[in-house]
Amino acid sequence: MPLILDGNNLLHRLSGPQRTRAEVRKQVLDATRNERMSVSVVFDGPPPAGMSARESLGNVVVVYSGSRSADDVIVGMIPSGPAAGQWSVITDDRGLADRVKERGATVRRLAEWRGRRRQKAPAGARADSKLSSNEIAEWESYFADPPDDEV
Repeated sequence: MPLILDGNNLLHRLSGPQRTRAEVRKQVLDATRNERMSVSVVFDGPPPAGMSARESLGNVVVVYSGSRSADDVIVGMIPSGPAAGQWSVITDDRGLADRVKERGATVRRLAEWRGRRRQKAPAGARADSKLSSNEIAEWESYFADPPDDEV
């Protein structure tokens, strides 16, 4: 079941120095590390300077809505017809939730998603899963000098 996460909704639930798009990406990557699911995180507005409007991080895709609202982008990502029932959107935004349900997709609350990711890894999952040297280099490069507009 593909998931779409309302990135700004999660961002505004974080506190203090954790309230960054980078932290949202980190939490989503941590939550999906041992799972085989497709997750799209959608943020309002343009991407940080020098970044693409669509960022692929393995099974996680980060999308910046640009001049459109993130809600419109999220609803547009859900296929029409019966296939919509296979999709799930994670948000606490009631207006977005209503639009998602009208489209035929499932809505899950942010607390449910955050609580689920705190559970233990599934049986058989590797507890010592490691990043490749290329992944480490990419993350080190990204966090070496984070853009000012990431707050």
